[in-house]
Amino acid sequence: MKNRRVAAVLLGILALGSILAMTSCGPTVDLTFLDSGGNTDGTGIGPVSGFGSVIVNGVRYDDAGIGGTGFFDGHARTKAELKAGMMVKITATGVDDASATGTATKIEVLRHVDGPLDDNGVTLATNRMQVMGQEVVVDTTTVFDDVVVGSLIELAAIDNLAKAGNRPELEIHGIADDTGTIHATFIRKWFDNVVAGRDVQVRGTVANDNAAGKTFTLGTSTVSYAVRPAGLDNDVFVEVKGTFRTTDNTVLATTVTVEDPATGQSAGDLVKAEGYVKRIVAAGAQFELVGADGLQSFNWSAGTTAFRDGAAADLLVGARIEVEGKRNIDNTVAVKEISFRKPGNLRMDTTVTVPSSPANSLRLFGKTVTVNVLTQYKDSRDGLRTFRLASILTGDTLRVSAFPDGSTGSDRVVASRVERIGAFPTGDRHILQGIVEVTSGGAILTILGISVQTFPGTTEFLQADGTPFPGATANDRQANFFAAVVEGQTVVEARGTAGSSTALMTANEVRIRPAIGN
Repeated sequence: MKNRRVAAVLLGILALGSILAMTSCGPTVDLTFLDSGGNTDGTGIGPVSGFGSVIVNGVRYDDAGIGGTGFFDGHARTKAELKAGMMVKITATGVDDASATGTATKIEVLRHVDGPLDDNGVTLATNRMQVMGQEVVVDTTTVFDDVVVGSLIELAAIDNLAKAGNRPELEIHGIADDTGTIHATFIRKWFDNVVAGRDVQVRGTVANDNAAGKTFTLGTSTVSYAVRPAGLDNDVFVEVKGTFRTTDNTVLATTVTVEDPATGQSAGDLVKAEGYVKRIVAAGAQFELVGADGLQSFNWSAGTTAFRDGAAADLLVGARIEVEGKRNIDNTVAVKEISFRKPGNLRMDTTVTVPSSPANSLRLFGKTVTVNVLTQYKDSRDGLRTFRLASILTGDTLRVSAFPDGSTGSDRVVASRVERIGAFPTGDRHILQGIVEVTSGGAILTILGISVQTFPGTTEFLQADGTPFPGATANDRQANFFAAVVEGQTVVEARGTAGSSTALMTANEVRIRPAIGN
């Protein structure tokens, strides 16, 4: 029955193509399946944002039928070990956009790179590290998971191991942008130092393909293989498994798989994917998106594609987006909706007020913060796996990562991630991070419209790498800090009392943070 339906649609496409060819000299794109209806099978690819079923791309997938044969993970984990931030690909049936539900038939964990940190691989000043030659950036949305030995809190913990001469084994989930940099959504440390002969894995875009020498590069690492897979070429997306030779940063591949996001899908299947715009093929019509499972083309039209938390003008190379649409016969995707995932340089650690209106919002530092279907939730206080907006009570302490959005005509703050944490032991542990809008008198800076007061002697002034600003006196250190702040550009993390638009925040620490794009 499905084959007959596809054949009928193909005839329609051929007829439509003839008409378009006669009426237009420009590029044409296939938008056939935008309003075709009927099929509710499809895939969802993105980071896990919550549980009570598995939530990805704003869809709650019922995973009750997923057993050992329907869950695939390179570390032999079970579905009960899935955690927020892990990148997954869910194959599903019965996907209903109205209720944002579906039934998972297969869940695949998509690690981006799993192997040792490069020598001296951490740069705190830019929130970056190198893992098996792959550039990895972390931001306020990155989930740092429990570790085998000790406790991993943030990038500084990995840096401490590196400074001690170690090369920890790390599992990185995320998406590579148009430059190849992996934006980490989840990081786990397996071992404090490199393990000789340990199995490793890396995904990425092929460069320097050498068919005769049976090598190519991913990032700054060389991949050496014995059997050349079909379809291998420069600019294709591959998954490599093998071992890592640390002496020359070479992956000795046991398998090289050319990835195709359309594999296993039929025309009309639903596609929900998150990734970075790699190339604009035709302005206002088609773009290429690189996601956790490879590169694919998306067709859109201003008249039929809806935008959320952004506008058509924001659809540029390097933009991080979540796309919803349907698979075409030519394996492109006809886009129904595009949601933007903008840089998470805003961070708010403070107690929350849950307002009665507007709906789907929280109040932090006196600011209204909106949550949406893509907001990720995690409960680090009570370990509640089904933690979500309805679980939050006024007075809870939250850590919120967010971004500003002015696409609706008024400035909004949208939460990318909401984590419930334990109550602060003292009242001066609140954190406000964002771009500095204004500085005043060499002592006050304004973030999100909130004035932050600093005092020489009681406020620590830290550089991006965590070291104190130089200066013979406290006044000198304060002056050097403010000299380094550029209004409208510099991101600062302030820790101190809770402030608001009408109350000063008194900071006991201010630190310059790298501005992370997308």
